[in-house]
Amino acid sequence: MPKSSRLDPRFDWVGPPDPVGKIRPLKLRVVENETEYERKYRERREAINKWNMAFWREHNELFDREKAAFVERKRAEKGDLDQLTADEMSIFYKDFLNSRRTTLADYNWEWYRHNFSLVWPAVRVNFIRFRRLLLRR
Repeated sequence: MPKSSRLDPRFDWVGPPDPVGKIRPLKLRVVENETEYERKYRERREAINKWNMAFWREHNELFDREKAAFVERKRAEKGDLDQLTADEMSIFYKDFLNSRRTTLADYNWEWYRHNFSLVWPAVRVNFIRFRRLLLRR
């Protein structure tokens, strides 16, 4: 791929994963002669992506803090510095997911709601862009 295409504004871009949240940020293109409807759709997608990234960043920070506390507590109980076994860690993973069950279920429903709310605007934007393409010929 030629170096100049890396900055090509005709495409959406996906960045490297966030080190904590593990979600890849999106850089959505701004099309030439962007309509108000296209702008609102793009901004809505960007807002949903920021919300998603914030959720997973917070979730993973909490996971890391609680995991470190669990490991420290278990090592103090055992009196050694060896790594914990997979069975010992599975206790933490199960307890952590059970404690976050409601939060994760709420996140899933909100994620579905956000994405479903984009279906009709996406259809309209694609129709606008298809029409624009036909009119250019």
